[in-house]
Amino acid sequence: MSKKVDLILVPTDFSSLSCGSFSWATLLAEKFKAQIVMVHVISEKDAAELTAQPGNPWESVLEYEDHAMIESFRRCLQSEIDQTVEVLTLVKVGAAAEKIIEAAQEKAADLIVMTTHGRTGLLHALMGSVAEKVIRQAPCPVLTVRPKADPVIEDLF
Repeated sequence: MSKKVDLILVPTDFSSLSCGSFSWATLLAEKFKAQIVMVHVISEKDAAELTAQPGNPWESVLEYEDHAMIESFRRCLQSEIDQTVEVLTLVKVGAAAEKIIEAAQEKAADLIVMTTHGRTGLLHALMGSVAEKVIRQAPCPVLTVRPKADPVIEDLF
């Protein structure tokens, strides 16, 4: 029995690590003829700072974030992107893991594709893992993409 995948949720923080999840999400979206919804979560503190700037209402912030997500996606994939893959954007405010899970529920996502920062040891214990929290609570399967090893970081821990 084959599974139907209509919607793939892809969280992004605009880091270079997000490119790995974009590639996998696009590959899967092409295979399943699925739609991609990119979600970017802004902390409450950052949202308050962004909207407090004169002449920067919330609508402008949302427009900027939507544009930044699409540009980040296109830059990462360049020629890889299939123009038939529909990519939508969503901006949420709050705690990252909680809002990613909320977005997956709201959009009835069939799959979440996200990167991990690859933290281990003390750094993982201190900072926690958004990916780990999403995996534990997501309403659908989660594909995590681990970044290539960075010897400088690994040597520290």
